[in-house]
Amino acid sequence: MNKFPLVDMLAVFTRYGGFKAPYWSNPYQRDVAQVRSCHSKVQGGVSKSFYTIETKAGDVLDLVFNEEELLWSLIPAPGYEGRTIDRMLVYVQRHKHLPSRAHRIVPYRFELLPEELAKKHYDGTERPLIQRMQPYRFQSGKINSAQIIGIPTRHTENVMITKELNYVVKTDEHRFFHLVYILDQLDWRLMQEVDEEFFFV
Repeated sequence: MNKFPLVDMLAVFTRYGGFKAPYWSNPYQRDVAQVRSCHSKVQGGVSKSFYTIETKAGDVLDLVFNEEELLWSLIPAPGYEGRTIDRMLVYVQRHKHLPSRAHRIVPYRFELLPEELAKKHYDGTERPLIQRMQPYRFQSGKINSAQIIGIPTRHTENVMITKELNYVVKTDEHRFFHLVYILDQLDWRLMQEVDEEFFFV
């Protein structure tokens, strides 16, 4: 797998409402102004990353990312009772030489909304991993920044001690690429460009 190039990825994580246009809705959209602090640790045998972020609207929030379940959560705090987050857009950096795993994943944008609204069409069943996250935009040394406009196919593979999430994506230049996310390494890799007539299945 290491022979395939790492890519920088903007990815979207969803828990309740799915991800379709319009992607983020006012008045719930929040853009991150800065990450005040972040760190990673293993908690109960699960790798998690913790963030304190400040939004451009002035909110100061504590967030946690469960790396194995691909779930983002809002840590309860006074003034934010009954609130939750969804549609989390993050930047997954390809560079690994950073202080912690948390530094590789940078929150950019999300929705902060009442929990009852988030769960309005949610039956309590957690989505499969392959549906909790999807690629949004990517770039590599050879590929300029490419916006993803469709995902014709996706599937999960169990590989040794980890999982690989496979996506064939269509870009705004009408090119097709096979991208893989390696769960335990936080890596997005570009496998190949795919002919439109021969989708990877």
